[in-house]
Amino acid sequence: YPQRKSDVLGEVSYAQLKSGKIIVQGKEIPTASLSSYPKAAEIAQTLKEWIRKGEFQLTELVAPLPGVEAGITFKNIEERPIEQAQENK
Repeated sequence: YPQRKSDVLGEVSYAQLKSGKIIVQGKEIPTASLSSYPKAAEIAQTLKEWIRKGEFQLTELVAPLPGVEAGITFKNIEERPIEQAQENK
C-alpha cells in the first residue's frame, strides 16, 4: 500500500484460499493459512478435558460470595413500566 489506499482487488471463497493459490488481476498468487485447523482442534480437545476435570479456571477464586449469614441487605428498586422508562430518556 504505497499510497496508503486499499482497493478491493476481488473476492475469493475460503475454499479457494485453502487451495494454495488464487488469481488476482490475471496473476497466480500463493496463499497460506495464518492458523492451523488441526492445531486448533488439538488445543480445543485439551481445554475440553481440563474443563471436564475441573482443572481449567479463568481466574483463581478471589473470595467466596457472601451468603445469607453475612447479614447483607439490599435496597429494593422501584419497578416501572417500560413506557414510563422510555419517556424519561
